[in-house]
Amino acid sequence: MRELLLSEKVSELNWAGVFDSGRSAREWFAAVSGEISKKGARVVSLELFGGKWLDAPSAEFVSSLGYGVPKNRLLPLDEASSPVLGGAHITAVKGSAVGEVKTTEGDIGVKYSDGGGAEYFRTFGITTDKFADDAYAHTYENISRLERILRAGGYSYTDIVRTWFYNDDILSWYDPFNRARTCFYKERGIFDSLLPASTGIGAPNPKGVRIESGALVVKPEGGAKIEISEVESPLQCGAPEYGSSFARAVEIAAPKYRRVLVSGTASIAPGGATEHVGDIAAQVELTMKVISAILEARGMSLKDTIRAVSYCLHPEYYSVFKKWLADNLLSDMPHVPSYSIVCRGDLLFEVELEAAVNAV
Repeated sequence: MRELLLSEKVSELNWAGVFDSGRSAREWFAAVSGEISKKGARVVSLELFGGKWLDAPSAEFVSSLGYGVPKNRLLPLDEASSPVLGGAHITAVKGSAVGEVKTTEGDIGVKYSDGGGAEYFRTFGITTDKFADDAYAHTYENISRLERILRAGGYSYTDIVRTWFYNDDILSWYDPFNRARTCFYKERGIFDSLLPASTGIGAPNPKGVRIESGALVVKPEGGAKIEISEVESPLQCGAPEYGSSFARAVEIAAPKYRRVLVSGTASIAPGGATEHVGDIAAQVELTMKVISAILEARGMSLKDTIRAVSYCLHPEYYSVFKKWLADNLLSDMPHVPSYSIVCRGDLLFEVELEAAVNAV
């Protein structure tokens, strides 16, 4: 468990679990549930990665909480794959009242304050079955629905610091997805405010729809001394230069902490081309080098990681990532693996990550 102090009285707790069966998942959820109860915390988001064997343990965990939780659910590309990749990431808050927001469409979000000058809003699991045959229109509707849950919570799309888009069969329609997102962002003035960090990954979902999305909002209250800004990557060009509308990273600098939200990052050269085609070890190495450079530019390192997801095009690639972590004395870095497609056919691996430090 990693704890981040948001203010004198409020803290954020993060748990990452890696498991490969219903039994190991059930044991992990039971252990974390006990910790959450002892700390008097409230779960504010649940991220689930794994096959159908994860359904029952995760449902039991959510039921035991007794309240609604925004959650995503990613399935593996192949249920019969081996080795089995799976896990969960839980974010909870201690010391703050949490409000639940629901829409008539059935979407859920939660909002809370750190008591030190910022409001937070989290939502996951945003889907729609409209315009299933039109990738552009379907994307636009999904983002519009994401906007509607934000408005229900009292926020606008310009308050978002990070988004997630999990697109089934992403390689077949990534271009219309990007065009629709860019059009929406231009209409809402996103390019004139903060371009959010983001992940765009290929993964099926239990509902069988094209997209499952989510967002994180961090909004300063009143005259709070909180700075939220885009962070450039020292080793890569900006994603908009090749048609993808997201920031490489976003930093939140508050009186009690600093947090860097690193977008989904892969083996891409400064000019935007894929590097090390066909070489998983080299792609892992470059991916982590790029992320390290972003963190180092903001005075942090991978040892400050509080949350990460490693997306592997083939399940066996996860062992390559674990070896890299071991070789770099980072085996305890909190992360969850997922058997998913990266947004290019020649990319084998991607990582999204959050790092944070408290003020001294």
